[in-house]
Amino acid sequence: MKMSTYVSWEGLRSPSSVPATRHGSLSPRFSKMQRSRVILGAGLASALLALGSIGSARAVASDTDAPVALEIEPAGELPVQTRAWFSAVPDASELPAQSEWTPGQKLAARLWSLATDRSFGAPADALSPELPFDQASLATELTDLLTAYEDAANLSVHIRDLSSQAVLFDYYGDTPLIPASNQKLVTSAAALDLLGSDYAFSTTVAREGKTLYIRGEGDPSLDLDDLTSIANSVAKDVDLAAIDRLVVDDTVFTPQRFGPGYSEDGPGYAYEAPSGALSLNFNSVEVTAFPVKGSRILGYKLSVPGDNIRVVNHGRIGSQERLSVTTRRDGDTTVVEIRGTLPRSTHSLSVRRRIFDPGLYTGAAFAELLGEATASEALPVERGVVPPDAEVVFQWQSEPLFEVLDAGLAYSNNFISEQVLRTLAWRFTGDPGDWDGGQAVLHDYWAALVGDDAGFVAENGSGLTRTGRATTEGLVDLLSVAARTADSDGLIAALPVAGEPGTMKTRLRRSGHRVRAKTGTLSGVSGLTGVITTDDGTPQVGFSILINATDPWLHADRRRRIEDGVVTRVLYALDEYAAPAVAQ
Repeated sequence: MKMSTYVSWEGLRSPSSVPATRHGSLSPRFSKMQRSRVILGAGLASALLALGSIGSARAVASDTDAPVALEIEPAGELPVQTRAWFSAVPDASELPAQSEWTPGQKLAARLWSLATDRSFGAPADALSPELPFDQASLATELTDLLTAYEDAANLSVHIRDLSSQAVLFDYYGDTPLIPASNQKLVTSAAALDLLGSDYAFSTTVAREGKTLYIRGEGDPSLDLDDLTSIANSVAKDVDLAAIDRLVVDDTVFTPQRFGPGYSEDGPGYAYEAPSGALSLNFNSVEVTAFPVKGSRILGYKLSVPGDNIRVVNHGRIGSQERLSVTTRRDGDTTVVEIRGTLPRSTHSLSVRRRIFDPGLYTGAAFAELLGEATASEALPVERGVVPPDAEVVFQWQSEPLFEVLDAGLAYSNNFISEQVLRTLAWRFTGDPGDWDGGQAVLHDYWAALVGDDAGFVAENGSGLTRTGRATTEGLVDLLSVAARTADSDGLIAALPVAGEPGTMKTRLRRSGHRVRAKTGTLSGVSGLTGVITTDDGTPQVGFSILINATDPWLHADRRRRIEDGVVTRVLYALDEYAAPAVAQ
C-alpha cells in the first residue's frame, strides 16, 4: 500500500489529565450500546439462537455487499476453560441455508468458530513455560523497575510464553487502562479475522442517463493517483459530453463524520480527519505556501484539486517563519486559512490539514480530474444514491486488507482504523456503518477471544479517546490467538518491527528486529503491545505494557523508556537461558 511518513499521526491531543486514581479503581465507562448486552450482546445471542450448532461450511455472500467467504470450522467439544455463554446456546434442529444468513448470523457464526476453536484450553496459572526462563529473577527485575513509578502512574504489564500460554510476569494485568493506539490492535485483529486478510474495498462508477455516479464503500487507502486512474479509465469508456452532473454516493456509512473521542475544533489536525464511505487522501489536504518573486503576498498550492476547498490567504513575506495554516467548516466546504509570515529565503513550507466533507471533497476532485482528462469543464457535484438499474462502467478495488492494515499500524493511522471499524459495522449489521455498530462488533470479538468483555471499552477504532479501556492480559490474549497461526497475512505479520520505518523506527533497535509491537501515545498515556520472536520470526513471547500517568513528571520520553526497559529485560532473560541450549 502507498503510504508516506506524513500519515504518522500518533494521537497527540491535549485532553484532560488522567484521573489520579490507584490500580483497580479506573472503572470503565460503558457506552450506550452495552446496556442491552450480556457478554456477547443481545444481537449476537439472537443470532446464535437462530444458528444453533454450527457445522463445517462456508459462509458465502448472498449479495454483492456481503463480506468475502469465511471458513466456519466445526465447533467440536467445548474447551476446558468454558465460556459462560456457551451453556446457554440451544441446539437447533433446522438452520437456514447459509446463503440466507443475515449479517448478524454471519458474525455469530464466525465468532462461535473463533471462540471454540481458538480459546485457551486451561487456566494460565496451571501451565508451565516451555521457554527456559528464570521467572523469579525476571519478576524481581521487572517489579523493581515498575514500583519505582507507582506514585506517578497506573501501570499494567502482562508477559506470556506463547507456546505454553504460561504467564511469565503479571503486574495488574487485569486492570483496565486507557490503551491509546494499542486499541488499533483490536480493530485490526477483528477486521482480519472477520473480513479476511484478502478483503478489498470497492469504489464504483456507474451511469444512468445523463448522470454519472461514484459510490464509495469505505476505502481508507484511496489516494489521488488512484482517483486519477479511475478518472482516466472512465473518460475512455464514457462520452462525458453527454453527462451533465456527477453524484456521489457515500450511503454505506451514516452521515456522521467524526467519531466519539474526536474534536471538530482546533486548527484541523490531520490525525483527527473525518470518516466517510467515499474518502480521498486520508481526508486531508497538503497546503504548500511559498514566497512569490516581486510580491509581498505568499503563493500557495493544494495537493488535491476541486472546488470543495476555498482558500483565504493572508500570508505575507516577513523576516521570520511564523506561518499558521488551519482548516474550518463552512457548510459543505472546507476553508483553508493561511496567516502569518515566511522569509523570502524560505523555499516553501507544507502543512497537512483535514477536510470536512469527505464525499463532496472526493467528488469535486473526481469531477476536476474527469475535466482534465477530456479538456472540459468540471461537472457539477451533488450527493445522492446510485439507482439499482444504473450501468456499472468501472470498479476500483483496493489492495488487500492486510496491506492496508500493515501500513496503517506502522504509522498509527487513525483514519484507517475508523474506516475499518465502520466497515465492520456495515458488513455485520446490514445497516450503514456507524460507531455504535462498530463498537458492538469489537466488544463481541473481544468477548469471543478473551472470554468476556469486562474491562474493555472501544469508544472508537483508533484509540484517540480517554474513555476507551483495555487490559494488558486481554491484549496478550489477542496476540496469543494470532500467534497460533502466525500467518504471513495475519496480525503478527502486520505488527511494526523495531528499527524499521514507522512509529517503531527509533525503538528497541538493538533487538535485531526480533520485536514487533504497536505503540500508543496520548497526553499522559503510553502503551506498547507486541511479541518477541526468534531469529526466523517465530513468535515466542507476547507482552503488553500500558502506562496512564498521574504526574506530569512522567512525560512521554520517560514512559517510553519504561516500556523499552521491560522488553529489554525480557530479551536479556530469553537470550541468557537460550544460549546454553544452543551450545548443547
